[in-house]
Amino acid sequence: MFPGFGTLVNFVLVLVGGYLGTKGSGFVNPKIREGIVHGIGLFTLLLGVKLMAENLPKDLLKIFFIVLLGTALGYLLDLEGRISQVAGGDKGFTRAFITASVLFTVGPMTLLGCILEGTRGDSSLIISKATMDGFSSIILASSLGRGVIFSAFFVLAFQMTITLSAYFFGEFISEDSMRNSFFIGGGIMVIIALKLWGLLDKVKSVNLIVPLVAALFV
Repeated sequence: MFPGFGTLVNFVLVLVGGYLGTKGSGFVNPKIREGIVHGIGLFTLLLGVKLMAENLPKDLLKIFFIVLLGTALGYLLDLEGRISQVAGGDKGFTRAFITASVLFTVGPMTLLGCILEGTRGDSSLIISKATMDGFSSIILASSLGRGVIFSAFFVLAFQMTITLSAYFFGEFISEDSMRNSFFIGGGIMVIIALKLWGLLDKVKSVNLIVPLVAALFV
């Protein structure tokens, strides 16, 4: 196995699952589709709260500055606006892309799986995650649309960056940094859940990915 193999499997499974989900969406009752979206929102909320509760940071002041400066940079770069431009202003596409991207990359399995593969050549954890993401992408795409398919490219870029960094620089991520990233990621998932319920529409959650990544390196 080469570094990044598990992420490539993850990429392909999300791509295929998203495609299958969009093709089967026409067979799903609109009320069922709405219920699935709200259910995904509830699950995302619960998972976000769980991540925050299990990864309380030792230095809240450090978290404050990471979130403050990282979010400011994210909004300066306007990452979500760029995605919206690529999608031609399609809010449904952007919503699906953001929701799937966050769900597939924010969490302990992603970071631990990538680090294990990069430092020890062990792809088992990331491939297990990839399998779950593949099935989840079918459900998400059937409810949210084609944006889920394109989230596969975000998964590829995000996870490959962590895996290759771990491969070339060793175990560069400290336990405290991982805890901080999980804590911030949990907060982002709570925001995603509220957006799925039609709340906090003005918050551009993709821009919040910057502090999530930054927390790994500081």
